[in-house]
Amino acid sequence: MEPIEVALILVIGVIIIATVTALAPKVGVAGPLILTAIGLGVSFIPAVPDIRLDASIILIGILPPLLYGAAVSLPAMEFRRDFGAIGGFSFLLVLVTSVVLGFFFTLVIPGMSLPLGIALGAILSPTDAVATSIVRKLGISPRVVTVLEGESLLNDATALVLLRTAIAATAGAFSLWQGIGDFSWAVAIAVAIGLVVGWVNLRVRAWIPSTAAATALSFVVPYLAYIPTEELHGSGLVAAVVAGIVTGQGSARHFTAEQRLSDRVNWRTVELLLEGAVFLIMGLEVRAIIDDTGEGLGGLGHAAMIAAVAGAIVLAVRTAYVAPVIMFLRRRTRRSAHIRPKLEEYRTEWVDTSEAE
Repeated sequence: MEPIEVALILVIGVIIIATVTALAPKVGVAGPLILTAIGLGVSFIPAVPDIRLDASIILIGILPPLLYGAAVSLPAMEFRRDFGAIGGFSFLLVLVTSVVLGFFFTLVIPGMSLPLGIALGAILSPTDAVATSIVRKLGISPRVVTVLEGESLLNDATALVLLRTAIAATAGAFSLWQGIGDFSWAVAIAVAIGLVVGWVNLRVRAWIPSTAAATALSFVVPYLAYIPTEELHGSGLVAAVVAGIVTGQGSARHFTAEQRLSDRVNWRTVELLLEGAVFLIMGLEVRAIIDDTGEGLGGLGHAAMIAAVAGAIVLAVRTAYVAPVIMFLRRRTRRSAHIRPKLEEYRTEWVDTSEAE
């Protein structure tokens, strides 16, 4: 492909993403869904060749900055308050859903091993920004939305660690303890490196007087966490997320107001373009996926049936897990609302007593 053609595609892509982002709220449809539909429509134009993007471009080029940018913007107080629920959704729910789907796939797909089935389940288990944006429009509690936003940030990294562990298990005899050990190491080393990179990022950028230079430096932080973690066989995406969380939680203390504003605007733009590109690419790849599926065992109809049942299983497992968690959060919110006026009353009485003395 000629350089001028690549430039033209990039320009058109940015225009489409910006236009859809501006118009989506007016039509009441989530922007990612519209972008996927546009990509799907373009993929069926006869002149457009099959799009088959190398997975490494997404894993290395797009996901680290995308997840880092989302982690930086997490609200500090809400994230700390609901970290237990977010962690449960992001790790335990993804793990359980992947294992359940793994057993299902081994039953319905001839010749599929359990590790490979779990790997496929890990691809299907995590939610994303589309689900969160749809839930927000339904008028769900802001606290629940915060938990789901935190989950959509962390569960991708969890799923990819599980995916890598399961695929490694397919290369030899499957050992549960070895799988648990590989998974634990991938997460532990990622958290350690992410914490260090995030801490260093806060200190170094606090010394830089130029806001533009500090913001430019922030663009390489996800890769400073990602690259060494991957070299040590950890999850670079988990490291990028942890570095982003540390940066976001410490920005108010270490960065100036101008630096925080610059980070917010620039990283929101990066998120917009990268997320939009992912959904456009998803739509563009659909035709090639349909062609490949039609040539496989059982054909397109069989694959569609398996996908429908897998989707139902994901919903069932998620409902069984989410329902009691939401009930617990609502009960705790009501209890906090009941206690807060009494605490305020006690505080007022204490202030009045202190002033009288």
